[in-house]
Amino acid sequence: MNILVTTFCLEKAGSHVLALALASELAKKHNVYFFNQNEQLVDKDMVVQYLSPAVQLVSIDQYPVFNAIAWKLNALCQKLGFRFQAHEYAKTLLGRYLIRRHRIAVLHSHEPMVAKSRVTKLCQLTGVPTVVTDHQGYSMLIKVGEFSFVPYANLAKAVVGVSQYTADLFTGELQEKPSEEERQAGERILATDYQNEYENAKQQAPQPRIPITTRVEVIYNGVPRYTPVGKEPTPLPIPAGSFVFGLVGRGTQQKGWGDALAAYVRIKELYPNRRFAFIAMGDGAYLRSLRADYEAAHPDIYFLGNVQTPHPYMRQCHVGLFPSWFSEAQPISIIEFFENGVPVVASPLGGIPEMVQPADSPAAGRLLRMNPDATPQLNDLIAAMSTYVTDAALLASHAQAALQLRNTYDVAHCAAQYESLFREIVA
Repeated sequence: MNILVTTFCLEKAGSHVLALALASELAKKHNVYFFNQNEQLVDKDMVVQYLSPAVQLVSIDQYPVFNAIAWKLNALCQKLGFRFQAHEYAKTLLGRYLIRRHRIAVLHSHEPMVAKSRVTKLCQLTGVPTVVTDHQGYSMLIKVGEFSFVPYANLAKAVVGVSQYTADLFTGELQEKPSEEERQAGERILATDYQNEYENAKQQAPQPRIPITTRVEVIYNGVPRYTPVGKEPTPLPIPAGSFVFGLVGRGTQQKGWGDALAAYVRIKELYPNRRFAFIAMGDGAYLRSLRADYEAAHPDIYFLGNVQTPHPYMRQCHVGLFPSWFSEAQPISIIEFFENGVPVVASPLGGIPEMVQPADSPAAGRLLRMNPDATPQLNDLIAAMSTYVTDAALLASHAQAALQLRNTYDVAHCAAQYESLFREIVA
């Protein structure tokens, strides 16, 4: 089978890790091509780590003459005052060429099909059977009452939710009525962290919600187990006997960095006779501003920036923190913490409850209480962290459960489910 996988970009994100890892696993049996729509937004180390040489990665900059002409036409259009974006149109032409040239049987998108997305255009132009994996793009829109995406989502042969929550929210089986505070918070997050998806989805006038008619499946994320390549980084010089918290994620406010650091400082005040450390793995303007505020006064907070292989540092942690705001899908970093036997304290958003406190398995962490605006309650975050500091038996029990739950997210099993779905929709 010839499969074309596509993402809006390849910046560091859990959804992109899944896209690369899944493409690599599928390439063991199929011809897989990967179309990165934004060649300027690439985390090269992430690509090297997760993308198999068997997958052909394609972006417009690999066609330098075509790319140069597209940029010149783009500049000319701007000079003449036209809104037409020639370079973006050229990338759509490239996607159409790839589908025709490689006789693609399935287009697998890791961005939502909305009014102006390139995936929607490719599906309409070529008729290629399309499967969309919803990492939380649709969920974010639904939670602010934006439903104009539905006709375009229905163009897909199938939409895959990475959790049961994601799928149920998408179909409407789960109805949530956000408070005005929550809706406004979601609008702010969408306008900053998900600006492209939000602007592409919005219409001139509000649209009523029409039924979802496409097929909807649930497939949990699959992540390759960590295998060291070359020399691992030296462990951080954390004093022996320290209780260590860790957080991995994009350096945005939505990931709860401010809450986590504020709670950590409070924990140190509550237990002045204990040693603590905090490992911060991520980068972004918001996190850099926090670093400027905290680093000098708290040398036990280790700001590492973007980390390609977090596992060596996760092994130094006792508890992982995920006090996210408003929405989440199924964070890859939680799976990585589980692989290292580290339980997590997390907001009960999206698919996180299914991961941390599954119905048929022991709990591997603690879920937080939330405020009306879908932010975590700081006092509850402090209480949850304190519980692990003081209850060694609970920590050990949740750590063991975390190791067992890691098996749920096997990449080969994940790829097999996608392969089965692809075969059914092209049959």
